[in-house]
Amino acid sequence: MIKTLILYESRYGSTWEAANIISLILGPSRRYPVSRFGEGCRDFDFIVIGTPIYNGKIHPKLQIFLDNEREWLDEKSIALFCTCLNGSEGLRVLREVEDSLGGNVLELGVLGGRLEMDRLNDRDYEALKEYISREGLPSQGMDLFSDKEVVEWALRLIDIRDGLLDELPVPELRKEVEEFLKQHNTCTLATSSQGRVRATPLEYNYHQGHLYILSEGGRKFANLLSNSRVSVAVYEDYTDMNNLLGMQITGQAIMVEELGEYQQAIEMKGLSMDYIRSLPLDLKLIRVDLEKVEFLNSKFEKEGYSARQVLKF
Repeated sequence: MIKTLILYESRYGSTWEAANIISLILGPSRRYPVSRFGEGCRDFDFIVIGTPIYNGKIHPKLQIFLDNEREWLDEKSIALFCTCLNGSEGLRVLREVEDSLGGNVLELGVLGGRLEMDRLNDRDYEALKEYISREGLPSQGMDLFSDKEVVEWALRLIDIRDGLLDELPVPELRKEVEEFLKQHNTCTLATSSQGRVRATPLEYNYHQGHLYILSEGGRKFANLLSNSRVSVAVYEDYTDMNNLLGMQITGQAIMVEELGEYQQAIEMKGLSMDYIRSLPLDLKLIRVDLEKVEFLNSKFEKEGYSARQVLKF
């Protein structure tokens, strides 16, 4: 399992807020200001570093950290982000930092910052007046910070981090995934639409990249009619951290109308069409087409791979 360390310095709070959001999404992770960096921070695999940009420069404490910890950083995979009021300037500064760190910087993120004039100390206020005059910006407060922008960047980092996993060969991983799905028959189907979410425990059958679920109906269909994107969880009961076993599935849910496929799914469940027709209600058939499986299995780690594996169908 890849552990993420978020290191940052913040001047007036925007970078701290961004670092907090990133840490929540990239868990398992820890978040520290660089001024608190110590030996307990060294045992991490993926390092995310954040800074505000003031007057065309990164935070001074961060610059000292980069100078002092270059040897340690040379061995890590890194992502850099900044909060700023001028995106082109922020990108220029981050690229300068990237050049200084070499080829192990995997991603840059330029995020909007905030300017609250009444919170500036005297030195920053004077520097800001000079900056505003030079850049032609209005001499007033600005708020370019966006939670949504930070969330989208953090989600992009998850895909990058997944690329660092010690991966099982795809055929072997697919075999493990399919065996797990065939050995189980109960899942939690999560659906959503505007203003509604629903998580429903259901029985399923797995067959060639699809989950087949029979249902008499319910609120989940209110979501599926407007949003076919679903998430499915299949898992064992938790016992301890050395015996983790479960998966999250991302896919598309289709309501099956074609009779041949419906009949095939019914037979897969050991039922007959005569039985289905004899019931006093209609049974709908949901087919979930698997797109991505995130499989957490402690066994993989014992075999020298990452405990978390990602399979794309």
